[in-house]
Amino acid sequence: MSDFQTSTHRERWIFQPQDLVDKWTGVNRRSAETLAQYGTTRLKVDPVDGSISNPEPAPDHVVGSSGVKPLSCEEEQMMRRFYEQKIQEVCKAFKFPHKIQATAIIYFKRFYLQWSVMEHHPKHIMLTCVYSSCKVEENHVSAEELGKGINQDHQIILNNEMIVLKSLDFDLIVFAPYRSIEGFIDDMDVSSV
Repeated sequence: MSDFQTSTHRERWIFQPQDLVDKWTGVNRRSAETLAQYGTTRLKVDPVDGSISNPEPAPDHVVGSSGVKPLSCEEEQMMRRFYEQKIQEVCKAFKFPHKIQATAIIYFKRFYLQWSVMEHHPKHIMLTCVYSSCKVEENHVSAEELGKGINQDHQIILNNEMIVLKSLDFDLIVFAPYRSIEGFIDDMDVSSV
């Protein structure tokens, strides 16, 4: 196990509250501009290499005249929180350990520091984060099994895996409080004997 003090988690993924607001505002603004330009915000992800391309302009779209209103930063935050709760529900349904749930939520939060919920559907990213956290925390579950367990197409999970990993900069080791708390509880059990 690596040391938190020298980890990429500490070096690259710990932010001040204002830094988070600035990141979320920036990705929200970028999505609003994409919506105005293309009439849609959903980016296309290549299932083979995970590359991203801008959406095709809607056939009848006139730049700057989208009838669809972009989400506000507050609405995006509500959607992220909703899907963070869904991660917990999925992990509970599969009886995954807490470390998988914590890792999946951290991946989800990191992903949406760089992307808007208007660009990548949170349901798809949520499932991909759960799948990736199972792999990293060595609790193997196949994409097919995960998809079948929640009535979703497993190909969605696989198609988004590379974009999630790239967005995380492949920083897959996370530090959640569960290890420390479990160690503390074990120490208390030993000392009470």
